[in-house]
Amino acid sequence: MRLIVKEYISQLKEKDELDILISQIFVQKGYIADNQPKTGNRQYGVDIQLHNDDELLMFVVKQGNIDREIWDGGINAVRQSLDEIKDVTIKNLTTEEKKKLIKIIVATNGQKEESIKFNWNNYVDNNRLWNEIPIIIEFMGIDDIVKEILDNFFNEYLFDASLHSAMRKALYFIGEGEYKREYYEKIVDSLIANLKDNKKKKFYKTCATLYLASQMICQYAHDNGNNKISIMVSEYVVIKYWKYLAQNNMLGKQRYVEWLLKFCKSYEKWNDIYVEKIRKIVDKEVILPNYNVIENRVLLYEILGYIASYGNYLMGVKSQKAKLVLDMIICIINEYPYFEYAPYDSSIGIVIMVCKIMHFYNYVDGIETLMTNQAYSLVEHYKSQSKFPAQTDSFEEAVKIEESGEKVNYEVSAFWGYYLLLIEQMSSKELYESIKEFLKVDLKNVSKCVWFLKKEEEFLFYEPFAMNMAGEGIEITIEKTFEEFSAKVQFIMKQYEKDIFSFDEYSFKSLEVIICHYFGYIPRVKFE
Repeated sequence: MRLIVKEYISQLKEKDELDILISQIFVQKGYIADNQPKTGNRQYGVDIQLHNDDELLMFVVKQGNIDREIWDGGINAVRQSLDEIKDVTIKNLTTEEKKKLIKIIVATNGQKEESIKFNWNNYVDNNRLWNEIPIIIEFMGIDDIVKEILDNFFNEYLFDASLHSAMRKALYFIGEGEYKREYYEKIVDSLIANLKDNKKKKFYKTCATLYLASQMICQYAHDNGNNKISIMVSEYVVIKYWKYLAQNNMLGKQRYVEWLLKFCKSYEKWNDIYVEKIRKIVDKEVILPNYNVIENRVLLYEILGYIASYGNYLMGVKSQKAKLVLDMIICIINEYPYFEYAPYDSSIGIVIMVCKIMHFYNYVDGIETLMTNQAYSLVEHYKSQSKFPAQTDSFEEAVKIEESGEKVNYEVSAFWGYYLLLIEQMSSKELYESIKEFLKVDLKNVSKCVWFLKKEEEFLFYEPFAMNMAGEGIEITIEKTFEEFSAKVQFIMKQYEKDIFSFDEYSFKSLEVIICHYFGYIPRVKFE
C-alpha cells in the first residue's frame, strides 16, 4: 500500500492539492489550521500555518524534487520563502506564539537532491535563532508524507470532496454482510469520467487517484478476509478503463496503455491471493460445507467462476499459472460432483470458461467427459424430479425449484442453448444423439436460446444489463441428424464471425471473460 499511496502523492500539484492534503493530515493529528491553503493566498512565505498548545508549524510547500533551481533560483525559491518568513512572519508573531516550539517545514512530494545537501545543512545550522527566537527547520519529503498518511490519515479524505461519501461507504461497509457494488462503482465511474481531460498532468493525476482509490478498497477488503471484493473492484477498473481507451481511440498509445498494465497487475495480485486460498480446498485442508444442496452448488460455481475467469486471463498472458489453475479446477470438480447440476441458467457461462481452459491445454477427452456427465445429470434431474437450473438466476427461484412442491414453468434456457453450441464445437455427435429426444420432446416448450452481440453495440457490453439492451437472441433448434444440426449452427455462427471487438483486435480476448464474470454474461463459444 505504501507504493500505491506514493504513486498518488507524486502526482499532486503544489497549490490546492499537496498543500491542502498536508494541512488535512496535521488537522487530523490534532493541530488547528491558522490559514486555509488557496491559490493566491500566500502570506509572507508561509503556505500553511497550524498550531496546538505546544507547537507552531509553518510549511513551505513545493512540488517535485528540491534541486539548485528550486532551492535558490528565483523569487519563488525555497530559500527566498524561508528568508521571507524570517524577515516578516516571525517578527509579527504574538507573544503567545513566540512561547511555542516553532518549526519551519519545507514539504514536497519529491526529495532533496544531493546537489543541495551542503546548502541545506549550512542554512539549517546558521538559522537556529531568528530575532532571538529558537527555530527548528525541517524537511518533509514524499516518503515522510506517505508515512504520515499511513499512520494517521488512511481514509477517504485523500480524495476530492465529491468522492468522500462514496469512499466512506466503499470502505466502511466492507465488513457489513451483503456488499453493494454501487459503493465503489460510483468512484470508478466518476474518475473515469474525469479522464476526458487528457492533458498529461491531469490524466496522470486522475489515473493515480483511480489506482489509489481502488487499491485502498481492495486492501481494506483483503484485511477483512474478503478477497472477492478485491477481485470485483479490480475487474471493474479494468473493464471501465478499457472502455474509455477504446471509445477514445487510445489503445495504441503507450502512456495510456501503461496505466492499463498497472490495473491488470492489480487484478493479478488479488486473484493470486484468492487462488492461494482456494488451494486449501484442493489440498483438502478446507472442505466446502455440505449443509444445503442449493447453497453448496451456488458456492461451488461462485468459486469456479472466480478461478476460471482468472485462468482465462492467464491464458492470454501466456502464464504457466493458467495450467495450475486448470489443475485446481479439475480437482475441485472431481471432488464435488454436484458441479454437474448447475444452480442457475447463466451458470453455463462458467462451464464455457472451464471448457476454454481445458481446450487451450488440449484436454479434449476431459471436456467430453465433463459435458456428458453434466448433460446426463441434468436430464435425470428433470425427468425424475422436474428440477432444472433457475431461469432468473435467483437464489429464491432455485430454492423454489429444489424444495417446494409448487410447479415452476420452464420456458427458456440459455444453458441448453449454449450447451448445444458446445456440442457442435466439440463435434460431440454421440452426446447429441443421446440427449436429442429429451431436448426435442421433454423440453419441447423450452426455448434453447443464445445471444450474439453486434460490433456496433460493443460499448454496451461494458455496462450492466447489456443482454437486455443490445445484441440478438437466437433459438437453437433440434434437427433430425447431427449433420443437419451442425450445418445449422455453423450457418448461425457465420452470421456473426465479422463481429470483431476491440479486445479481439488488440489481443486482450480474455477481457471478454472478465466482463462476463463481473456482469454475469455468457462468453462466446469460441475456442483458441
